[in-house]
Amino acid sequence: MPTVTITLTDTPAGGVAIHTDFKPAIGAPCSAAQSAALDIITTTKRQWSGTTPLLAEVDIDAVHRTRDRVVPGSVAPSQRSA
Repeated sequence: MPTVTITLTDTPAGGVAIHTDFKPAIGAPCSAAQSAALDIITTTKRQWSGTTPLLAEVDIDAVHRTRDRVVPGSVAPSQRSA
């Protein structure tokens, strides 16, 4: 089972620093814990933007599309015409 550790610390400037051991892998599906961790990280970053960068940018939509195996522009088999 994947485990994600997130540490939030106060910064001297009054911001929040985020530290995590999670390294998303492009093409690898996310577990429920990894998906929740990404949501926490992006929400924290959004709320505390304006401080130093919290983490390398992660395209959360691309991660979710990969996790859900969704290919942009594809048609589900049930929607194909015969």
